[in-house]
Amino acid sequence: MSRSLYKDTLNFLRRCSALEAKGNHLRRLKVLASMINSCARSKSCSLSGISTTCRSDTRQAQSRIKQSKRWLCSKWTDWDTFFAPYIAYVLSYLAKNGELTLAIDGSESGQGCCTLMLSVLWRGYAIPVVWLTRKGAKGHFSDQVHTELLQQASPLFCTQAACRVVVLGDGEFDGILLRTYCHGQGWEYVLRTSLDRQVDFGGESARIDTLAPLLDKRRVVFVENGCNASHAILWRGKGFKDPIPLLTNMEVGEMACKYYKKRFKIETLFKQLKSAGFQLQRSMLDGPERVQNLIIVAAMAFIFTFCIGLIVKEQPAEVLAQFLRYDRVHKMSPVTVAQRAMADYSDLAYYIFSMLSKNFADFFSSTD
Repeated sequence: MSRSLYKDTLNFLRRCSALEAKGNHLRRLKVLASMINSCARSKSCSLSGISTTCRSDTRQAQSRIKQSKRWLCSKWTDWDTFFAPYIAYVLSYLAKNGELTLAIDGSESGQGCCTLMLSVLWRGYAIPVVWLTRKGAKGHFSDQVHTELLQQASPLFCTQAACRVVVLGDGEFDGILLRTYCHGQGWEYVLRTSLDRQVDFGGESARIDTLAPLLDKRRVVFVENGCNASHAILWRGKGFKDPIPLLTNMEVGEMACKYYKKRFKIETLFKQLKSAGFQLQRSMLDGPERVQNLIIVAAMAFIFTFCIGLIVKEQPAEVLAQFLRYDRVHKMSPVTVAQRAMADYSDLAYYIFSMLSKNFADFFSSTD
């Protein structure tokens, strides 16, 4: 592991920590910095992956694995202490653009666990914000749990009073509790729903797909207050065989559809955390609390490599050609580009991260 990379990571964690970086908390920050670096370099979320070192000393490797395991299992390790202060720092600068667009999604993670995650969309990608991990397969989260996730994230957005917040979600997130909570927070939302959703047409109730014949003449059909104070939309999305039903509190149907399109443009975050980035799906951890803490490491490694990759992709062709095919750069995700740079052209990647860690503010203040 690069000593400079470790020091830059630790200095960033100390600088943005909500607690004074000393004593036991400082020791935990050091372990976290080490795990983030190891995860980014090894491209793995396994215990050995987050504990890897450039040295081949077997005894040291085993010691680092035990150290990582203790961190993941510790009662002092949680999202509030080791992730919230850092994502709050990022959000404070993204919010200066006047808007935060959030996406909620779920995926299987670890052994027999499922994670529900809220992310913020920026420059066509999703950045992790907050998550809940439970035992069970994907799809086992209730409307109540969806709302709990938003409640956990709410303090991060309450400080951005002048910032518009928009929540996007697929069909499983169209519950009344989540929509009511968004109304109460003053947030806008666009949520996919089912084609058999019952909609109120001026006192008469019918399935939303009964509006389909109207799409022959227009792209969007808008029903005001069609579903429990939510507006209902049936939209003929370009490239989709079936019409897309949506629930929203936006007053303009075309605008709601424009926002929902962002779900089709972004890279799938869970794919970056799993098969295309850090192999989260191969972790053998089986306890929800430990998996939830492991995602802290993976999410931080994702953010750092994502930022490095965005900057590396802007380098001149002669620089990029030294470690990847320049004609394919535009098709590669920033995480993949950063991982290639760290493996084959580490001086460039480490220099970029060193500069980035000292001045995240300017980087995240740039417009989408």
